[in-house]
Amino acid sequence: MELQESFINKRRISLAAGVMINLLGGVAYAWSVFVLPMHEKYGWSMSALSLAYTMSAMTSMLGNIFIVPWARKNLTMKQIVLLGGLSYGSGVALSGFAPNIWLFYLTFGIMNGLGNALYYPCLISYSQQIFPERSGFSSGMVTAGYGMGAVVWASVANWLYHKTGDISMALLILGVIFLIGICSLSRLIYEVPGGFSDYVRGKRNSGESAKKPAAVSLQEKPRAEMLKDPMFYAFYICIIAGILCGTMVVSHGSPIVQTQLGMTAEAAAAIVSVFSLANMAGRFAWGTISDKIGRLPATRILYICMVSGMAGMFLFHVTVPFVASMVLVMFCYGGLASLMAPLTSNLFGAKYITENYGIVFTVYGISSLIATPLAAKILEATGVYDTAFLVGLSFAAVGLICNLIVSAKEKKLRRG
Repeated sequence: MELQESFINKRRISLAAGVMINLLGGVAYAWSVFVLPMHEKYGWSMSALSLAYTMSAMTSMLGNIFIVPWARKNLTMKQIVLLGGLSYGSGVALSGFAPNIWLFYLTFGIMNGLGNALYYPCLISYSQQIFPERSGFSSGMVTAGYGMGAVVWASVANWLYHKTGDISMALLILGVIFLIGICSLSRLIYEVPGGFSDYVRGKRNSGESAKKPAAVSLQEKPRAEMLKDPMFYAFYICIIAGILCGTMVVSHGSPIVQTQLGMTAEAAAAIVSVFSLANMAGRFAWGTISDKIGRLPATRILYICMVSGMAGMFLFHVTVPFVASMVLVMFCYGGLASLMAPLTSNLFGAKYITENYGIVFTVYGISSLIATPLAAKILEATGVYDTAFLVGLSFAAVGLICNLIVSAKEKKLRRG
């Protein structure tokens, strides 16, 4: 009891630290700002450069499946985040000095991706454990920090590039900032005491800390059982469909704006910051909305908005409506990022959230493997991104359909 009460006072500090750590770790969303300068400096093709982004996401995905479960059993959260900061910061700092594309893949792709796996998904599942009664809010806050990273680092990276005249120096400075910042903030991540979730739910449901009962999981299934459940695959397709849309826009944001609207690199960087702000706002907004109306209803509304946004990007070739559509897509993409963990917890159990979320988190790796190179190939073949937007529209429609399937199954199970 004493430990639980003590942690209730500390968890806000840990949540704030988690937000700041993810802010420092959100440089991936500013990736498109680095692409053209690296292409100009080294002559590497856009397709070859896009593979680095894909490798980072794939490394993060594989690390989350195979390394994170071991780390969670043998290390404290503080130690995991510290190791993640060391790998991530070093990878970014060294990437600008890679003499060939293969070493660039090692630094920006593998070291960066491994570091990301050790702090980002772990902090998201951790947020579910420290605020079990407000999981949408806590997940939204932590993922919003990651989204905010793009708002900050896209502009900072562009400023550093023009100030130094060298993208390598810009990456070095950013990497050192990330390494020092994440490693320092890891000291503020406290361990969750045993039985904390039950303690908080019991206190909340007794009326001491809330007006309504805490959400109850639909079922409690460990990873092996979850993977045998047909509902998981409908849920997985639902999530990955939207992540595919967002990844396409995130990884090609600056080139999309420059190609479709004829903007300069400086103007495009400003636009990237705007839709990155929408990405961040979506994480907080959709997480909070889902606490009030439910995870699946919120996701359904989100997909309707995402379909509208992708349609707008295809139809409009004028700056204001095109950028507005892009912002809407990013607002929804951010929302999906914040809803993934609470949805996993509600559908398959809070008890197994760390191991189950590790599987759901693979949507990022798979989507980067598909969406990022696909958009690059479409640009190289046609000179524009119009076909990519149509593909994204199809993905969003599939996500909406799968949401309806999962919702129907969920209602059936709740009725018993």
